[in-house]
Amino acid sequence: MSLEPDILRPLERGDGRRTAVEVYETLQDSILTGRLKPGTVLSQVEVARVLHVSRTPVREAMRMLQEGGLVTGEPNFRSRVLGFDPRDIEALYMKRIMMESLAVTFTTRTMTAALKQRLDEVVHALEGQDAHASFTVWQGLHREFHRLIVAQAGDAYTADLEALEKRSERYQSAYKGEHLPGWWQRGEQEHRALFDAVSSGNAMLAGELSARHLARTALELLAALAPEYDTGRVRMSLQFAIAGAAAGRL
Repeated sequence: MSLEPDILRPLERGDGRRTAVEVYETLQDSILTGRLKPGTVLSQVEVARVLHVSRTPVREAMRMLQEGGLVTGEPNFRSRVLGFDPRDIEALYMKRIMMESLAVTFTTRTMTAALKQRLDEVVHALEGQDAHASFTVWQGLHREFHRLIVAQAGDAYTADLEALEKRSERYQSAYKGEHLPGWWQRGEQEHRALFDAVSSGNAMLAGELSARHLARTALELLAALAPEYDTGRVRMSLQFAIAGAAAGRL
């Protein structure tokens, strides 16, 4: 596959480390949004040529993408964009169900007025015409919503959750893209119910709703992308998360 400018755009020249991060973010965005399709082979030489950078930052960016589970290394300085792996979907959402439900309970118990106001604004925007008309707008707001409901769990913990959320987006793009009618309707009532629980200080309910929201997403993704896959571990993760949220009353 040729890496044309509509897939990857040239970068401004900068110092080595900053350029490596920019190459990584450019490639990551192209993979998550589906511009770089699963199975695409990425040559370090070709990527460097298109982005107008040397191979050194490209090599570092490929290493970061491989660590993030987005590409796999191949011989001759090449990498391949990974396809839709049901085991990856399962692992991503098992982690998110357990981790995010816990973080939501923390955030609910320590909610600030400013955080509640911004969360209210994001929920209203998710329900608005701009989000309904553009998957890109919706996805940005959706990412912020999930960032806000875990914001009080600590920087290191929320950074791990953010990385999981970004990896989830490549599957969301395939399943919820604008080519599917009514894609924005999935989860909208759940977002509103979760906001109501968080803003009212009901930590137990918020944790449970968060777990159910993520489990429902995982089950729908697996049903759409790998219908024969056994979803037992996702369902068990949901059960544990709900039990943990209930134990949070103590």
